[in-house]
Amino acid sequence: MSRIGFQKSVRLFHKFSEETARRRGGAPSARDGIAHLAALASVLKAESAFTPDLLEPLAAFTNLLQSAQLPPDFGDYSFGDALLAIEEAEAERRQNDAQHWEFEGEVTDAVAAEVARFAPTPSSATSDEHRQKLSRFVLDAVQQSQPGSLLVVGALAEPALPWGDLCARFGRVTLSDLDLTRLEELVRQSVPEPLRARVKLERYDLTGCAATFQRAVATRVAKASDAAHAELSLVELLQSYDVSSGSAGLSATEEKPDLAVSAMVLPQLSRGFEACLAEQLQGRGWSAGPGLRQQLALWGVWLVQHHVHALLRRAKAAVLVSAVSEVALRTSPNGQKSAVGEPRDLLGVERLEERLPEIAEPRAAQSWELERALPGPEKQSLLTLIEAVLV
Repeated sequence: MSRIGFQKSVRLFHKFSEETARRRGGAPSARDGIAHLAALASVLKAESAFTPDLLEPLAAFTNLLQSAQLPPDFGDYSFGDALLAIEEAEAERRQNDAQHWEFEGEVTDAVAAEVARFAPTPSSATSDEHRQKLSRFVLDAVQQSQPGSLLVVGALAEPALPWGDLCARFGRVTLSDLDLTRLEELVRQSVPEPLRARVKLERYDLTGCAATFQRAVATRVAKASDAAHAELSLVELLQSYDVSSGSAGLSATEEKPDLAVSAMVLPQLSRGFEACLAEQLQGRGWSAGPGLRQQLALWGVWLVQHHVHALLRRAKAAVLVSAVSEVALRTSPNGQKSAVGEPRDLLGVERLEERLPEIAEPRAAQSWELERALPGPEKQSLLTLIEAVLV
């Protein structure tokens, strides 16, 4: 990924937008867009920090770049490409600062109980169609991989994976997550007994920072004199995050697996952090304000991007499956379903492939929908768009 190339794209579109505004008159939305492009240009020059208010404009701009609506000179950089370029600029801006964070994927026994809460919550609802399409995509990917070693990260997130078939295909299988007790239960329930000898369980933190985050939040909230002080301190903590994509890991084992599988993990990477922060603030009778929630959303964007990058760099091949968006549906008395509000993007972009940087070489992709009933007296359901890619 060329930071210079993406800088050029931003510069060209900034100039184009200014010229268009001069010719046609600048509507408020156009002026806002120009201001956002100027702010992005400043970030890419390592002159200013990347802030949460730039996430949505960045996603809109990279979506436009990939839409083929602009001349080739503008490039076709993805959201993932843009984040790598911004990360490089942020590293330059901070080059004289001390390192604040380290990626620490291996979880010691001493902190195991603390970080178990960060393990993903398995989906409580599925469907035959979801299970079939997920299994078919994953097993098709398996046929394109060497049958040596398999690594399933965040293994607790998706119980509908074809565990028996996967363990039958690979000679060595590692299931990784934060809660070993739940992993052991998964193996007992889903892996045939003759195949269990092939399975190794590993306690690993895909974010690399759960334990550090939990301790730091607890300390800062305890020291805060009031809610405003706590908010400022926690925003400062999140802004100090300086882990690079290249540092992100998948496993304590250095050897690259023949295939890594990450299924339904991405939207859950930041949920444990959200819960941890809310719990600590509630303990003092406080809650997170808008600024803190926005900064936490940006934190989640980086966690997702680092995991995607780790899959690309630390496995010979990878299957990435994720929920991408969701919308509530209401069923009328005549059986017709209609959307309640607008779809909510779960990854900050409309498509999973927008999260892939240019180093990724997608070999297969598929999407399907999963609908599950919502609790309550009203006849409502949640429709989730699932996308899968083999890289």
